[in-house]
Amino acid sequence: MTTLTLNFTVSSCELNGDLTRDTVATIANKKFKSLFSQQSAELDLTHIVKVDSAGLAWLLSLVELAGKSACKLNFTHSPQGLLKLAKLSAVDSFLPID
Repeated sequence: MTTLTLNFTVSSCELNGDLTRDTVATIANKKFKSLFSQQSAELDLTHIVKVDSAGLAWLLSLVELAGKSACKLNFTHSPQGLLKLAKLSAVDSFLPID
């Protein structure tokens, strides 16, 4: 099992590793509360190696959490696997992809 690491700055978070059911279960969404206290935030997905439906669902939950905090969330450098999975799942329009 590959791990997922999160590197936070004031207005962004870089995700590194696999975004799968094994890794998202270990992440507490409360880590994102301070990030979403900003007017806008960025999730950098450059270093995501693998993504599955649980990873996609978790990203969608972050979109919802950011919206509840009045934070404009943006995903950057989204991997092709995520984009294909989102399109196949008919949720691509819900992802704030730059």
